[in-house]
Amino acid sequence: MEKILSVSGLQKSYVTKGNTYPVLKGVSMEMNRGEFVAVMGPSGSGKTTLLNIVSGFLSADSGNVKVGSVDMLHTDKEKQAEIRSSILGFIFQDFMLIDGLTVQENIFLPQIIAKKPVADMEGKTRGLLCAFGIEDISGKYPGELSGGQKQRVAIARALSNEPLLILADEPTGNLDSKSSNAVIEAFLFAKEQLGATVLMVTHDAIAASHADRVIALSDGMVVRELVRQKEQRQFMNDILEFLKIVEVGQ
Repeated sequence: MEKILSVSGLQKSYVTKGNTYPVLKGVSMEMNRGEFVAVMGPSGSGKTTLLNIVSGFLSADSGNVKVGSVDMLHTDKEKQAEIRSSILGFIFQDFMLIDGLTVQENIFLPQIIAKKPVADMEGKTRGLLCAFGIEDISGKYPGELSGGQKQRVAIARALSNEPLLILADEPTGNLDSKSSNAVIEAFLFAKEQLGATVLMVTHDAIAASHADRVIALSDGMVVRELVRQKEQRQFMNDILEFLKIVEVGQ
């Protein structure tokens, strides 16, 4: 299996008013191509900090992060920005779609930044619109879309440059159950049909139960890894049971 992400001994602390607060305490994890992995844990366990370091938005105190062959922690800011636009795709809780652009134009945007040829860009975008069932809203603006539609557009946009890794931060956090299901179905389609590799931070046990693995953080450390070997409902029960134990221990 091709290794897409390798995190080793990651440590990160914040200093506030002279006090040091450790957030990540030696986190290590790996992902192979085509995996869908969820990171879970209580608030303050370091989930979003981990995602921000993997993406290069935050530095780390020590450790290593490699996305494909790229060393994210020892690369200058200019190179990191180039990497983010070429080998990483991002999906945020608040969608981050550009209100003044149509659905189609939003999906064009990363490809324009990457200076893709117009014909390639149009062909790729048509394929993604069809794949995610949003071709009928391609001319609409974000303000005219439901939450689930916005997230499907965001996922299509994240895939438009065929990234090595998609990073999703609480992608179902603001959605109702119907819209959340649509988002998870879009992730599963991206994984199974397009070979996407997805790392998702989430509090949502239902969303996490569709992943191949759940990496559980508590107090800045990986405390358990749950591998899906059962049907989805049983896996969700395992996740809920684990989270209950962790919450009690906080």
